[in-house]
Amino acid sequence: MKKIILLLTTMLVLIEAKETYSLTIKAEPAKTNGKAWDIGGGAPDIFVKIDGIFVDFDRSCKNTYKCTINFTVTKGTSWYFEIYDKDLQNNDLIAKGNCSLGKECSLGGAKIEIEE
Repeated sequence: MKKIILLLTTMLVLIEAKETYSLTIKAEPAKTNGKAWDIGGGAPDIFVKIDGIFVDFDRSCKNTYKCTINFTVTKGTSWYFEIYDKDLQNNDLIAKGNCSLGKECSLGGAKIEIEE
């Protein structure tokens, strides 16, 4: 009986397919208070949290206002995003909110777009 339950559980995990999506982030040139993202007027180091889970930092998103991140999740069409500027002491929140596949969404200090 234990083997059957284990087999069924394994099958359910395999059935729950994961998809890879592309998230393009375009950060505003300054924070909402008008200050630069980094000391000396530098661009943000963008990293993302999707549905409460941090995505690994992509070096191509360092010191840029625009970057594209690939993420893999259980298939879906809408997610909750938190986008940050990575800093040594305190990370700055760039934007947060929901966005759906195939849409361009304005979420505070950034616009994002999700594609398959």
